[in-house]
Amino acid sequence: MIIFLYGEDTFRSSQKLKSIQDKFIDEVDESGMNLTTLEGAGLKFEEFNQQVKASPFIARKRMVIIKNLISDNKSKNIQKEIVELLNQELKTKDETNILVFWEDTDHSKTRSKNALWDRLINEKFAQEFKPLTPYQLNAWVETQVKSMKGQIDKQAIPALAAAVGNDLWQMNNEITKLVNYRQNKIITLNDIETMVKAKYDDDIFKLIDALGNKNQKQALKLISDQLDLGSNEMYLLTMLIRQFRILLLIKDLQEKHNNLSKEQIAKELKIHPFVAQKALSQVRNFELNKLKEIYKYLLNIDLQIKTTSANPKLLFDMLIAQI
Repeated sequence: MIIFLYGEDTFRSSQKLKSIQDKFIDEVDESGMNLTTLEGAGLKFEEFNQQVKASPFIARKRMVIIKNLISDNKSKNIQKEIVELLNQELKTKDETNILVFWEDTDHSKTRSKNALWDRLINEKFAQEFKPLTPYQLNAWVETQVKSMKGQIDKQAIPALAAAVGNDLWQMNNEITKLVNYRQNKIITLNDIETMVKAKYDDDIFKLIDALGNKNQKQALKLISDQLDLGSNEMYLLTMLIRQFRILLLIKDLQEKHNNLSKEQIAKELKIHPFVAQKALSQVRNFELNKLKEIYKYLLNIDLQIKTTSANPKLLFDMLIAQI
């Protein structure tokens, strides 16, 4: 049997690999003597050949895990030799030896140049771990919190997803920190703002500064850079909507009350004083009507992305053109 785990989401693929290992230990070989892990970097074909052909020792099966052979091995011949071995000599051993190939990179762009990739991708038990969509990420966050015996408010879930993005390694750390911090209490939106360092905070503040200073060239570059780096447009949009909502609320407070401190604003809006301080430095660049106009346009972008096939980058560019 051959199992192939690959994709950009190395957190979930690593979890899957661990579950396969644990199942093998529980059901086949509690001693672990028939479980071997080979690192792809520097692996020689002779060692691979010896390990995958070895017979089980006091067990009905062996498992061999091969990590990052395609990514890390510099040998030009080993992958060709392994393909030949998989195609010929191992056919009779499929039910005896379990081979698990794990790759932390998506090599789909080089499939035509990589015979081993082509061989593995067509296996029955090949599984790709793509980055989660916004909807999937929200569901994953909720499930992960529950798995740690924690609770999270529905409004806090998209905020956490927007703050961290698709880095599930960081997300897992943030969830662990939040669950331990709340100690059986519900994780709230305020907890996210207080405890989690937003992945996009720096660029979002730079972008809003550029908009406030009417620096369209800089704003266009910041948007383009984020999207080119693979930032999901919905995460970016969520952060912009959140920040402009805060600016709008602060501007409204300032229209009604003079000389409010950051502490007073933080208490009134139930946000962290640090967030209030950052927003105060930006809100002076906008008139109240302009903030309302931008906020309304951002909500319209959100609607168009969700209900039409409109190009998100074009929608962002049109927003910046109006500033």
